Amino acid sequence: MPDFYKRNKLVFILFGIIVFIMLVGLSLRERETAVPEQIVGDSTAVGQRIVSYPMLFIGQNLSNVVHMWDAAEENKELRAKIRGFNQLEADNYRLEKENAELRSMMKTESIASYDPEIATIISRNIDDWMNTFVINKGQTSGVKENMAVITNEGLIGRIKKANAYSSQVELISSSAKASKISVTLQNSGSEVFGMIDQYDDSKNLLVIDDIENNIKLKVGTNVVTSGLGGQFPKGIVIGKVKKIENDEFGLSQIAYVETAASLKDLTHVYIAMKSQAAGGE
Repeated sequence: MPDFYKRNKLVFILFGIIVFIMLVGLSLRERETAVPEQIVGDSTAVGQRIVSYPMLFIGQNLSNVVHMWDAAEENKELRAKIRGFNQLEADNYRLEKENAELRSMMKTESIASYDPEIATIISRNIDDWMNTFVINKGQTSGVKENMAVITNEGLIGRIKKANAYSSQVELISSSAKASKISVTLQNSGSEVFGMIDQYDDSKNLLVIDDIENNIKLKVGTNVVTSGLGGQFPKGIVIGKVKKIENDEFGLSQIAYVETAASLKDLTHVYIAMKSQAAGGE
């Protein structure tokens, strides 16, 4: 037996190698075709697709959703701006109309023919605070009696007495009957003429009486100088109607006017002097 093994040793080695190769090949073939392994692999792939596709869809469309949100917010802002633009147009139209009315009121042909001469208040009596004060311009500067005295806001009085180098100004709040002022009430496109002849100290308002009852006068009506009699230029602002009531007999209306210009805190004023171009002296 030992002799047989020795003689056939090479044969056994070759046979063993062949068997080993066959086993390895069989093992590899079974791994490639194993059904359970295929099922596991396919299931894993399907699972990956189920998870990855929604994530991919969300990732692709998330940016679109964000852009849509931004666009919606931008549209809201644009709509708000458009509404604001419409309001701005309306306000601009209203302001232009008001400015045209104010220019028409302040720059009539009559007042345009007067040049303002600036003057400084040099004295004011405390006991007579709402009646008179003294300015530093007089006859040598061309100042004459009854010239209108104004501020940027409107009429405040007249020259009561002109000296050589100073003048006394009587305020429209003076109780003197000589201070009557012919005025025009610009009432809803029509003109109503009247006369300011007193100042109500209790109300701090100018008084226009004897207005006919058939005139539908409104609170807020502008009151300006009429220019009648040639005393004052036409169109100088005096104030606005603040209150309307009937007289004690109910025969006419009384309008109370609040002055546009402050009569208390004054330091500088203007004198309406006839311009040289208009034939002034």
